[in-house]
Parts: sequence; structure tokens; C-alpha cells
Amino acid sequence: MHQSVSPEQLKQRRRQLRQQRRVRAVKSLWRFGCMSGILAGVVWIANQPNWMLSKPEQVRIEGNSYLTEATVRSILAIPYPQLMMELAPEQLSARLLDRGSMTTLRIDRGLLPPRLLVQVRDSPPVARIVEDESSETQKFVDARGLQLPIASYQSIVQQSPPNLRLRVPERGNCPGWTQLYRSIQTSPVAIGRIDCRNPQILFLQTEVGKVRLGNIENESRLNTKIQKLDRLRDWKQSTPNPETFDYLDLENPDSPHLQLKQSSSITPE
Repeated sequence: MHQSVSPEQLKQRRRQLRQQRRVRAVKSLWRFGCMSGILAGVVWIANQPNWMLSKPEQVRIEGNSYLTEATVRSILAIPYPQLMMELAPEQLSARLLDRGSMTTLRIDRGLLPPRLLVQVRDSPPVARIVEDESSETQKFVDARGLQLPIASYQSIVQQSPPNLRLRVPERGNCPGWTQLYRSIQTSPVAIGRIDCRNPQILFLQTEVGKVRLGNIENESRLNTKIQKLDRLRDWKQSTPNPETFDYLDLENPDSPHLQLKQSSSITPE
């Protein structure tokens, strides 16, 4: 049996429902106001001078053994002043890996006081790119082929530069440099200079004289040529009048020959 509800009870229930809706609306408005206030506060604080990078000295560089701090900061290319909240460590990391001679790094933001901590592990230069010995625009190159001005490196590196000299195409890189460097590292014959301005007729200046390697596109073939060079290291001692020859040609390591300065050739024994 259902109990009947009087009109007065219905009115009271409707009033309660309206009051509950008003309370919920007030709570929602209060929460929205609090969140807006917090967000506005964060934005206001972030825009204060104490939460900005205003000078390069606020970027702290650690772990660099070869590159100067100024070089790392220049590669970061942070415009000053810079809001800390607008810094994107991932983008800065990608920039350093792409343009700097570095293998690993970590970038952290600090807010009190505002600072940027950049921890890197940089790579040593392995060769010196030269146009001529007196050039002021000479560069170092690392094992990846990345070129940076000599001034980008610390004084101890500048004073003791790598022995290997490299000639490259004008405003370019040495074609196939990564695999070429891997191969010459295994060479028992000391190599002092590489001329790769023309990758089809690559030349080496070695302890046993000038050597033509020819095309270097195939790394396995290149390794064979380096090994053949070691077996022919005594060619000058076993050849009459070695001064009449221009270079040892290893373009075909299965059939090496000596190139005479008069463009004649002879096969070494």
C-alpha cells in the first residue's frame, strides 16, 4: 500500500533539490576560481625576472673535456632573456647532438635560483681540416665527420691537435668519412694526410709514401686495401730508383702498381 504525499511535502522536496543544485553550482564556481587563481599565479611568477634566464652565465656546462663552455652555449642558441617555462630540454638536447661533437647529454631546469644545468660528454677531434697551413679558418673534425672551428675547442686541444691532416671538397665533408676513419684506424702503416677532395681518387700520405686508394664506397674493399698497404710497406727498399715513382696505386688491391712520375707504371714485386 503506497503512502500518499501531500502537496506541502512535494514543495519541500523541490526546495531541497533547488538548494542542492545551488550548493553544487557554488562549489563548481569556487573550484574554477581557485584553479584560475593558481594558474594566474603560476603565470605571474613565471614571468618575474627571478624566473628567467637573462644571461649566458646562468647556463652551467659540465662534463665537457674538449669543447669550450662558450661553444656549448653558442650551439644551444638560447635567446636572452628567456622564460624558464618556455625552455624545452628535449629540443635543446637534439640541437646539441645534431650540431655538437657530443655523444650523451642531460639537461635539467633549476628554478631557485633560475638556471639551466647542461651535462655533456663530448668527443675529441680526430683530424684537422686544412686549406693551407697558415689558414685562420682551419677546423677540427670528429669521428662522425662533424666540423667545428679550432677555436671551439679548449686550449689544451688546440696546443696538441690531432696529427692527421685532411683535405676536403670546398665547403664540404670528406665523402664516406665515417667508414674511412674506421678503416684507417686499423692500419699498421702510419697515415699523416688524407686528400678526399675527389672520392674517386682518394690519396693518402703515409710513412711509406703517397698512396692512391681510389673509390672508397665499399668498406670491406677499403679494409682490403689498407691490409694490402701493410704488406707492401717495404716497396721502396725492394724497388730500384724509388724516387722516380709518384705513388703506390691500390685502387685494385689484387693488382697494385707503382705510378711513375712520367705517367708510366710498374707492378711491385
